[in-house]
Amino acid sequence: MRPVRAVYDAWVTASRRQRAHRLRGRAAAVVLAGGSGTRVGADMNKAFLPLAGRSIASWGLNTLGSVEGVGLLVFVVRPEDLEHARFVAGRETDHRLEIITGGDTRQESELLALRHLADRIDSGAVDTVLIHDAARPLVSHGLAAAVLHAAREAGGAVPGIPADDIAPVGDGELLATGRFDPGVLVRVQTPQGFRAATILDAYEAAARHGFVGTDTASCAEEYTDIPVTWVRGEETNFKITYAQDLLLAQDVVTALGLRTG
Repeated sequence: MRPVRAVYDAWVTASRRQRAHRLRGRAAAVVLAGGSGTRVGADMNKAFLPLAGRSIASWGLNTLGSVEGVGLLVFVVRPEDLEHARFVAGRETDHRLEIITGGDTRQESELLALRHLADRIDSGAVDTVLIHDAARPLVSHGLAAAVLHAAREAGGAVPGIPADDIAPVGDGELLATGRFDPGVLVRVQTPQGFRAATILDAYEAAARHGFVGTDTASCAEEYTDIPVTWVRGEETNFKITYAQDLLLAQDVVTALGLRTG
């Protein structure tokens, strides 16, 4: 008969292996809430304005947190919005949030989020990262899951809607296709998903070289060899920028019967 101590040690080892197995290969979702409410006409960060009874940010957080394979949610906010973020974490979400403060730019905030995850990326506990704008509250579970699946298959994935009737003028949320279909313009959305270790290395390289991209995909395209595929986006996954966008979002919530609590 095995000694009790040996049995206990074997149980502990097996338990640790099981926990490591559950953690390994999990995705992390990063939700960025660094904007202001100026163009919406508000005197606070638009991510914390109400939409159907709860904050705009909480919609995307709850959706991403419910996607199978997403094990971590990182909420990136401005220092002055920490109290709002803690309220969202405690009262409006169904999932544990890791709240961190971001930088002066979107790219710096993304880099800080990736550095926050670096140990878990290096260990293999996080294999894929989804990066989403809090100002896109109506992203669907299906779209987020499709981006995650495509990112794991290809290395990188971006949701977008073909924009055949427009031409790019300066920087913006349009891509004239490098690794997308040649000649096609795509109106890019979020979440954008990438192999975690690769996108972390890309952002560190961009920081060293002073490169600033328009979004996560542009940084990946500049500093990695991974193919970035695109997933068909959704018209309802629009970004709230102006007051009319918030009104439209409320109409969508009502029309689709989306849950408000």
